[in-house]
Amino acid sequence: MLKKIAVILSVFTFSVVIGHAQVLVIDSLKKALDNANRTEKPILMAELARATYETDVNKAIELVMQATALASKAQDQGLLAFTYASAGHLLMRKGQEKRAAVYIDSAMRCAEKSNHVLYSGYAWLRKGWFDLNKNNNEGAMSAFIRADKLLKASQDRKAFSYRTLINHYAASIYAYGSDTLKQHKYAVSALQMSKRSLYPDDIQIGYMTLAHSFFSAFEVNTKKRVLLDSAIYYYQKSASIYRQNHDKILIQSNASVTALNLANIYFKYFPANFKDSANRYVNDALKVARKTNMPEVIANCYGIMSEYAMQRGEFQNAENYLLTGITELDKASPGVDITRSRMMLGLANLAEQSGDKAKALAYYKRYTDYYKKVFDAQKLATVQQLEEQYQSEQRDLEIAGLRERANLNRQINWLYVAIGSASILALALLLGFYHYKLKASQQRMLISLQEKQEAELLASLGEQERERIAAQQALLQDRTEWLERELLAGTLKIEEKNTILELLKEKSKGSGDTAAKSIGRIITQNLRMDRENADQQNAIGDIHPGFFSALQERAGEVLTKLDLKLCSYILMGLDNKEIANRLGVEPKSIRMARYRLKQKLGLQKEENLDVVVRSYDKRYQDV
Repeated sequence: MLKKIAVILSVFTFSVVIGHAQVLVIDSLKKALDNANRTEKPILMAELARATYETDVNKAIELVMQATALASKAQDQGLLAFTYASAGHLLMRKGQEKRAAVYIDSAMRCAEKSNHVLYSGYAWLRKGWFDLNKNNNEGAMSAFIRADKLLKASQDRKAFSYRTLINHYAASIYAYGSDTLKQHKYAVSALQMSKRSLYPDDIQIGYMTLAHSFFSAFEVNTKKRVLLDSAIYYYQKSASIYRQNHDKILIQSNASVTALNLANIYFKYFPANFKDSANRYVNDALKVARKTNMPEVIANCYGIMSEYAMQRGEFQNAENYLLTGITELDKASPGVDITRSRMMLGLANLAEQSGDKAKALAYYKRYTDYYKKVFDAQKLATVQQLEEQYQSEQRDLEIAGLRERANLNRQINWLYVAIGSASILALALLLGFYHYKLKASQQRMLISLQEKQEAELLASLGEQERERIAAQQALLQDRTEWLERELLAGTLKIEEKNTILELLKEKSKGSGDTAAKSIGRIITQNLRMDRENADQQNAIGDIHPGFFSALQERAGEVLTKLDLKLCSYILMGLDNKEIANRLGVEPKSIRMARYRLKQKLGLQKEENLDVVVRSYDKRYQDV
């Protein structure tokens, strides 16, 4: 039956611009492109390529290639990811799958290196769309999830627009009863994202996706008529958005898909008296589809018109409608052979019902030819898919091997670096140790030289000290001898003085002169003092008979009378000045005499002469 021809078309056709709206969008993009900076130009040029694709495919491909060249000059990984993904999308739509795959792969590599979440998210979106068109649903969902995760980090309107498409494509994966709950979940998300992007195109897609989720659920359980009512409601909402924003809609082909779905609902699930509603939507779908060059939509519209003609018994009109639809498909790509085969099967059934067996057989043969092409194409696609999977696995294994080798090389390089570093460190330590030993040797030599110099200096100082001591001793000897001579001379002078005084005293006795008497008294007093001194020394000898002998014994019997006299004065407690006055000499002579006396007694420099001399007095010993 030709009812099978009127299928629901949910595959989203991006960037189709027609009429006045197309002119407005393209002129706006061109104007923005003229004033754009180096970073904005690749993006705007890729958008312009997408906008002109339906009217001039070659021009669109040329523009997107120029966009990739500009992005390469800018050396921005985000720009490259966006432009490569745009190129892959347009090339895939043109049927150049291999070239598209190369650009999609390049977009993925650039997206991995970029921190621009909007451009990277768009690249992953196009990767998912590419896998979806190759019937790789698992790969498509993985890419959509990755894209949505990236785009969640952005609050840009474009991010919500891309997320609308992600949920729209994800919903289509679970369409036609495979999983109506998941389809509905993604459809709701698509509408929510579209209302945040605020682009009329996205809102139209959101309502269309939600409507189709209700229709898929209804086809699973046709008893729930409320699901069909919801589908009609949201399809009409989508059509209303198109009518209200006709000049702002970028993707006008979606309006033809919405209208065709409504026409199909009225044809399949409403009585014949709803034919006018179905025809109205068929006409709306044909009007937009012819402007947007969508032959498959046009063919399905003629399929619905053929079905209504058959219900009226107008077999010739029904056949003409189907032939017209097949003629429209001649302008389409080879991918619509499945639709051609179904329409040929419808013609064969129609000819059989009309009783023309020969024509039915001819149509059936053409049906089998088209179906064989579809089967061969499907088989070829399956083989290609298996081959690509095998090559992909081989590439993955090769990449894994390369990564292992790279890791091994890195480890080896690190090992070399570690060995080199250890060698350099060891060499540095050896050089440091050698330098330390050399420095220590030089230091020891320097210390030895200094010690030698110090020893020589000490020897020289010792020699000088000995010479100084010898000179000092010679000087002391000279001074001692001089002092002894002085003391001896003094003693002689005293004796001579006493003799003279004795003579003067004798002569003054016979004179009665007062002056003479005074002189006599002075002489007598002077003589008495001398005698007292001599008596005192004798008294010391008498009182302390062991005093002088002990001193002589200690000094080795070398003490002179003058030395003993000095010891007597020390024992009496007289100081140097008093002793000098008594002896009639200078105090320095007494100091020299004391020094010589210490040497004779064998005393050290720090020993006190007075203490040692007094220690030989029994009174001090008793104490």
